Formats: sequence, structure tokens, C-alpha cells
Amino acid sequence: MKTKEADLQIAFYYRLKEIRHKFLQDALFRTIKKIDVTLIDDELKKFVSKSVLNKIARYGIRGEVFLPVPIVLLKNPMLLGYYRLLFGISQKEFSKTYSKYKYFEEKDAKRIPEVSEINELLELLIPIGEALVNGIDSISAVIAHELQLLTLGPQLRGSRNTELGKAATERTFALIKLLVADAIIEESENCIKIKNALGRNVIIQFSSDPDIIIVENLKTGEHKLVSIEIKGGTDYSNAHNRLGEAEKSHQKAKQDGFFEFWTIMRVDIDSETARKESPTTSHFFNLDNIEDQETDESKIFKDLLSSKLSIEL
Repeated sequence: MKTKEADLQIAFYYRLKEIRHKFLQDALFRTIKKIDVTLIDDELKKFVSKSVLNKIARYGIRGEVFLPVPIVLLKNPMLLGYYRLLFGISQKEFSKTYSKYKYFEEKDAKRIPEVSEINELLELLIPIGEALVNGIDSISAVIAHELQLLTLGPQLRGSRNTELGKAATERTFALIKLLVADAIIEESENCIKIKNALGRNVIIQFSSDPDIIIVENLKTGEHKLVSIEIKGGTDYSNAHNRLGEAEKSHQKAKQDGFFEFWTIMRVDIDSETARKESPTTSHFFNLDNIEDQETDESKIFKDLLSSKLSIEL
């Protein structure tokens, strides 16, 4: 029987299958089969130092397993991901340092890389590859694959946490929508408009940084009621980092004119620690608890929401 504890690894398994097809050695070897290897050899000799190629050759594998060349990237630009992972460059780091080449890895990229652009990129990447080959004492396709997985692991976890965060935000929005259903006068996929007991319109909206905002429309302008930051990760070990991220978001919202700040998480953390990590947060909630109408935390959340919206829930 599948358990909650296995969910993350199951998600990693299916994501790895997809990535293997696109970016790992399966993708490289599939691409090489479509190219005359003598042309690859000519480019390796042109772009890579002789000493590095000799070291790779001593271990009986081809140079392009460790070093990129133009003809390979022209045939399959997505293989930039193969070398990025091999060289230990995270997506985030690559986006910051080499952002103009990021589209190579995108399956639906609308641009086809030009030879001059690939040559420019290889001037940056080949020295990294040469330093890697010179710095390790054994060369093999297995080692290349293992190094890629070391880079890929944090990427997969980061991606999965993003998915968990998105799902948690959607669940929170759906919960609020359910609670205020009788007062809704207008709604869209990302926004709810209600009329409160004072006859004022209140907007509840998906946002980003913070995740959900609640704003009351006054005759004199907007009254920014609540900033809600949602952290959907379920691993306790990273809870402190998520609280730090929530604090940064709330600080920004505070500068934008909000006065109430809620943080919703998927892990239980003691109140003293939570307040130390995010002192701006007015109230902390556990998403699973506030979804369960029988819990005290759910009742508190409902009462606070009712108070802030000025409607009976």
C-alpha cells in the first residue's frame, strides 16, 4: 500500500524517467547515433585541449560524454541540460549566470540556436568540463551519470516543493471559497469578490509573494486586510527555511500596506520557534488542521476570517 512517506520518492521516480529521456545519457547517445562521429571527433580536437582528450581516451570512452561540442548541441540543444547537470550547475545558478542560453533546454523553445551562440556558450562551458576531467582520478560514463544525479537531486526536490506549495495554495484558496460561498458576488479562477455586512466589496485573490491577499474596497481607496503566505512542503527539516521565506514575503507585504499576516504550513512546529523565524506573522496555521472542521484550529481560522471579512461564517 502506498503511504504518504513514499509520495516524494514516487514523484521523483516518474520525474527521473522524463529527465533521463531528455537530458541524461539516453538522450546523449540517442543524439550521437544521428551524427557522423568523425565530425564530432573533428570538433572535439578543435575545441578541447589534447591533454584532456587523451585522458578521457585512456579510459575508453568518447570525449562528448564529458565535453560539449557545437554539432551535438545543434542536433539537440536540450542536451545543454546534460552538460549543465554534469558540471554541477543548478537551474537557478544557470538562470542567473547564463540566462540568455536557458531556452536551449526548453522543449517548446521558439528559437533555434545559432552556431555563433553555441560557440559563445561553449567558450564558457568547455573550461568547466576540462577542469572537471583534470580534477578527478577516474573517468567513466557511470561517473558522469552519478555526478549528474548529484546535481539533479536538489533540483528535483526543489521542483517537488514548488509543486507542493502550489497545491497547498490552491487548497487554501478553495477552503476560503467554501467558507465565504454565501457572500460571493463575483468569482474567477484566481479571484473571489464578496460583499460584507457593511456593504463593502472584499477581494480575495491568488497572488505571488504573498500567495493570497485579502483587500477591502473603501470609498477612499483600498484597505489591505490580510497577507497570507502558504508553505506546502511536508519535510520538517526544511521548515525553518520556509518560515524564513514567509517572513521575507510578509515584510514586503508590510511595506505595501498590509497589517495582518498569516502563515499556513503543512508541518507542525512549536509556536516559539515559529515566531522566532517569522516575527511578522500574526497567526500560524496547519493546512491539514484548518481543513478539518472538527479541529479547534479550524474554528479559530474560521473566526478570524469572519472577523477580517466582516461577514458571518
